[in-house]
Amino acid sequence: MTEINYQEAWERNGYILLRGFIDQHLCQAMLDYIVAFVRENRPDSSKVLTVKAPDDSTVYVADGSIIIPESKPTPFAQSQEDNISKVFNLHRREPFKAFVERPEVLDVLDVLEQLIGQEIDCFQSQFIFKNAGAWGQPWHQDSYYMPLDHLPQVGVWLAVSEATLENGCLLVQPGSHREPIHTHVPDQRPQANYGYVEIVDYDFTDAVPILMQPGDLLIFHSFLMHRSVDNQSNSRRAAAMFHFAQAGTQKTQDVPIYTFDFTPVRRSS
Repeated sequence: MTEINYQEAWERNGYILLRGFIDQHLCQAMLDYIVAFVRENRPDSSKVLTVKAPDDSTVYVADGSIIIPESKPTPFAQSQEDNISKVFNLHRREPFKAFVERPEVLDVLDVLEQLIGQEIDCFQSQFIFKNAGAWGQPWHQDSYYMPLDHLPQVGVWLAVSEATLENGCLLVQPGSHREPIHTHVPDQRPQANYGYVEIVDYDFTDAVPILMQPGDLLIFHSFLMHRSVDNQSNSRRAAAMFHFAQAGTQKTQDVPIYTFDFTPVRRSS
């Protein structure tokens, strides 16, 4: 895909989908690392800090990373990681650090210089397990969660496993990046995961599913409306998510539990 096609797709849809962007061995290395990390940092470990979230749910902090369990236990859980929803703050760790600094990743972001400039920070990362039986996340815009003084940001979503309609793929609303940040209301489902909110004042009739294979990459505007569907399969739909911003971006207010860790990944000199 040429640079002009990147720009056209971005301006029209608010996202770019790149097939086979990363070797699947790197995806497996990410999965292997995070499974070992979660198993090593069990809630009963002396190295883990238990924290109450504002909604009274419990999250865990281990070596600077935030482990968020599923509020609704998954029905097929057999191992420690099977009841984990997400792990935040990974982009200073290998193999995640190597990914955000890869020239191929930064070359794609170059096309979006008009949004985030030439000097770039990765400020948040997460590994998403989406285990068998896990609920999807409702319609939202990532910038709603990110009180920062420079908008928008750019999200980079790496498929670590296959993503299908059955196992919980993303749905996006093309063109919704041109909308302002909409009102988000709390997810009303009993036992909804910590931080889940949803947009209820928009027509999502034209939403499209993003079906992906391991190594595929979705790059999207932080105003783009998107959601994930429930995992109705018997296997995990794993992904790694990274958020990039213009260097020098600052938060405008504190965010409970979630933290931003601004890490330089490109400088002009």
